[in-house]
Formats: sequence, structure tokens, C-alpha cells
Amino acid sequence: MKKCVMLYDDSLRFSRAVYGAFVLIAFLIHSHWLVLAISILMLLGTFSMNLNLPYRFHVVFLKKKSGNKKTALVSKDPGEVNFVSGMTALLLLIGFLFVYFGKYVDWAWIYILIVAMLIFLACFVGFCVATLMYVLFKKLFRGR
Repeated sequence: MKKCVMLYDDSLRFSRAVYGAFVLIAFLIHSHWLVLAISILMLLGTFSMNLNLPYRFHVVFLKKKSGNKKTALVSKDPGEVNFVSGMTALLLLIGFLFVYFGKYVDWAWIYILIVAMLIFLACFVGFCVATLMYVLFKKLFRGR
């Protein structure tokens, strides 16, 4: 039997938009510490959706305040949600490490900008590269 979690799709998109905006701000002001903070927050969201602060903020405050009864709950594989959050946090952490240690700094900032654009792609278009990787890895390792 497949284990699934029910998540608010609007809150998940809001969470991705917040993370993407903060990464974009970090790129624009060249703050590698902000990149580290975002990657740590995303890493916390890997362990539990209750630790994903923008998601919880949207669910608790904005959903309740709007009083919208037509909230879209979607069924997601918890492994997928955790993988996407962890992979994005890892990608940001790699960018932070390159900037922090002064190796290929200009390329690292471009890399961080690309990660921000991928986060926005997942948020606004609904196409997530990390989800695609998760599905590919799941099919690849299930066959063995």
C-alpha cells in the first residue's frame, strides 16, 4: 500500500515562491550567508513539512485569514516532497560552499541564479526538475 501525504497545493507553491524570492535577493545583493540560511531552512523542510516555515505560515495564517473553503489538497508521495526539498537545499549548499571558499565565485553566483530560476519554474509553471529526478531514480532502483 502506497503511503501518501495530503498537502495544500497553494501553500506548497507559496513556499517555493518565498524560497525562490529569497535566493534571488541573495543573488542580487551577493549575500552568501542568506544562501546558507535558505539552504538550512529548506533542509529542515526535508525532515518534516511542519518545519517548512513558509508552508506552515501560509497554511496557518493566510489560509485561515482568507477563509477560502476551496483549498486544493493534493496527494503527494512523502519521499518525493522530501527529495525535492533536500535536493534543492543541497544545490544551494554547494553554491554557498563555492562562494564561501572563493572558488569560481562568479560561476557560483550564476549557478545560484540558475537554482533560483529552477525554483521559480517549479513554483509558477509546475515543472520541477527534482521531481523528475525522483521519478527517474525511483524507476531505476525499483527494477533491481
